[in-house]
Amino acid sequence: MKSLFSVLALAVSLTGGARADVISFSDAYAPGVGNSWSHAFALTRFDSSLGILNSVTFNYGLGVASSFRLENLEAKPVTLLAQAGGNVVFYGPVSRSLAAYASVSEAVEAFDGQVDYGGASGARIGPLSANNASALALLTGLADFIGAGQFAIDAQAFSSPTARGDGQLAADIVSEVTGWISVSYDYTPAARGVPEPGSMALVGVGVLGLGAMRRRLTQA
Repeated sequence: MKSLFSVLALAVSLTGGARADVISFSDAYAPGVGNSWSHAFALTRFDSSLGILNSVTFNYGLGVASSFRLENLEAKPVTLLAQAGGNVVFYGPVSRSLAAYASVSEAVEAFDGQVDYGGASGARIGPLSANNASALALLTGLADFIGAGQFAIDAQAFSSPTARGDGQLAADIVSEVTGWISVSYDYTPAARGVPEPGSMALVGVGVLGLGAMRRRLTQA
């Protein structure tokens, strides 16, 4: 009798039970060299015909890249420090900010008389890059993300590269900040009216198993 119930349990476990699926959409912005930008990221809403929405997760991040041309103007050797930096602020349901920084130093000689960012007193550094990313999961307020079309996540970015040494220096710096964001929908798929062929086959196996067990019990 225990085997009979085992066959039934196997058939039910293989054919039943709700599963969760995840669907994702993303947008990115890379405007090129510049110190700041504003952008509206466009993300697709969840299609309720797919099933029941359980949670919404935003993954977002930024990248910073800066190139430096530096010249020591002091009559002594110094160490020059270059730092690439920037931040992005995401608004709306995300309401988060991210920052990224990277730095490097280089020793140069006393000023050689020419501001050419070369020779013994000059340095060319970069591109110096930094990245940062984070995530935010939402379990409430999900209705705002359900429907047709897209919704916007506004963002602002600022680059803040710096260069310094022990005294005066000449600097030429170009910088770029890029941003990206994605939304992932965790949902329970809508029930299907017609069982899948695979599920029907598993049920059939269970029924055949029941028949075989019943014959064994009758013969015994």
